[in-house]
Amino acid sequence: MIHLPAFLILSLLFALEGIAITWAHKRIFIFRDIILEIIDSDHFMIAQKYQSQINMIFNNKRMFLFGMFLIAIAHLSGIDYHEFSFHSAITNSFISLFYYITVYILGAGLYVMIMTAWGVHKIGHYPFHVSALFSPAIQSLGILYSKFTLLASTVYIVWGLFHAIVPPRFSSQQLAIWFGFFAVMLLAYFVLPQYSIHKIMERTKNEKAKVFTPMLREAALEAFQNPVDENISKLKIMLDIQHQLDKRSNWPFSFYEILHIILLIIIPLVVVSLEVLYGVEK
Repeated sequence: MIHLPAFLILSLLFALEGIAITWAHKRIFIFRDIILEIIDSDHFMIAQKYQSQINMIFNNKRMFLFGMFLIAIAHLSGIDYHEFSFHSAITNSFISLFYYITVYILGAGLYVMIMTAWGVHKIGHYPFHVSALFSPAIQSLGILYSKFTLLASTVYIVWGLFHAIVPPRFSSQQLAIWFGFFAVMLLAYFVLPQYSIHKIMERTKNEKAKVFTPMLREAALEAFQNPVDENISKLKIMLDIQHQLDKRSNWPFSFYEILHIILLIIIPLVVVSLEVLYGVEK
């Protein structure tokens, strides 16, 4: 009886997709607080623009259209056809309706993902406070966005499991294409929107370094020419600032965030690829 696993997986997907959209709606306001802390611009203007972006992200009409669009894609591509063997036409209709509802929510969530990525990308269009380079807020931005990506990765893996179990099952080659395509898309989803933030962080860091370097050179010269405690202490402080500036990452995320995402989306691809290779060898 394949319908029980199918129903359980669809139920899991329904819950995951609903949780992802609800979680995104709640966490999107944390982005606002981080942005107001790191951007060197009028806070009232930024708050207004951000509210406008939130209204665009959670636009019910656009979410509805994206959901219906994904249902149309699923139908036209034929992946909505499943070889269920139900004794009851009512059960068959219920499962089919449940499937389309789940696909619809997936489409709505996809719209939220795309617009969130666009919002993150737009952050890099504004000047940053120099303090943002030393603030944990900028890393919090990357960590929060990585959680968006991890949620999306979990959903795509479960959808892959659905197509691997429910007839007509995807072949190993089709699963490899599925996981390979989404692995590339999710990595791009995580890195590319944050590239603009990386560029503005890099530019801010270079600009401040150009201003700071002559000051450091002058302090060093004073300390060598007149090595009193005050000049030496001033030089030590400025050297410490230079060291902190040099070691700060130019990306709003750390190695651990990218490692978590890579492991989550690559492991299923590796497993399926090994199955494909093993099948070819046999």
